[in-house]
Amino acid sequence: MAKFKLLSLLLTLVLVGCSSGGSPEALTGYIEAEYVYISALETGWITASTVREGDRVSPGQVLLTLDSERQTLELNEATQRAVQAQAQNRDLGSGARPEELARLDAQLAEAKSALRLAAIELRRLRGLRSKGAVSEAALDKADAEYSASKARVESATAAISVAKLPARQEAVLAAKAAAEAASAVQAKAQWRLEQRQLSARQAGLVTAVYYRQGEQLPAGAPALALLPDDGLKVRFFIPQSRAVEFSPGTEVGIRQDGSADAIRATVSYLAEQVEFTPPVIYSVANREKLVFMVEARLPANSQLHAGQPVDVELL
Repeated sequence: MAKFKLLSLLLTLVLVGCSSGGSPEALTGYIEAEYVYISALETGWITASTVREGDRVSPGQVLLTLDSERQTLELNEATQRAVQAQAQNRDLGSGARPEELARLDAQLAEAKSALRLAAIELRRLRGLRSKGAVSEAALDKADAEYSASKARVESATAAISVAKLPARQEAVLAAKAAAEAASAVQAKAQWRLEQRQLSARQAGLVTAVYYRQGEQLPAGAPALALLPDDGLKVRFFIPQSRAVEFSPGTEVGIRQDGSADAIRATVSYLAEQVEFTPPVIYSVANREKLVFMVEARLPANSQLHAGQPVDVELL
């Protein structure tokens, strides 16, 4: 009986020591990847593909090229329309052309010559009329011709003044707006042409190529998948009693099989809602089965792989 009591006492001490001391057990998690999918805005045939699975790419590197004949023609058309609109805008703002002004100047000179002849004829007939050599009707006709010649000179002078003026303000504003709109259409066509080359926006690893050279890429369909350098995270679940230990910003250690050194990661997300499997009744006895999902962002180039199981511990 004494031996049984001694054994019971030792077992009780061992259990108390195990439950009250030491660090919490490591949590089991797995690596997830956040891929970037490269796609085109418009459909097209792939004319060149420069990367394969496993290639590393840098920002701005061309990944694949689509045919661009239609986009090139649209850019040429938009460019010509922009040139036309800009020329019309300048034309309305500068008045008549030199050739038109020269024609109006010639008409004015002709009208002035006719006015001089009419004035001479009118003076001559007035002298003859005073002597009774011509009739009153002839004098009236000469006077009317002089007035008409004078009016033609005034009309030609006014036409030159108007020709030197720019177009009406409303017409000038309309032409300016048309020129700006044509330039915007040209810029849009240039942008569409540039989109025929799909480039990497960030550094990373090509993990999958779905369409290759010679195939037609549908609009919006991913042509390839890219894993950014900082695109890995670890997902794990913690008991609800330890939720306060894993608030966002907390550093954790990630250990993979066969590696003695832990990789530092930072908790980036703690689920707002608790999960449980299988369904349980909320009571003090079984609430330890409730868990929260946690995600921690891994540093760039951590050398881990998506789907890989890991152990997570607080640092």
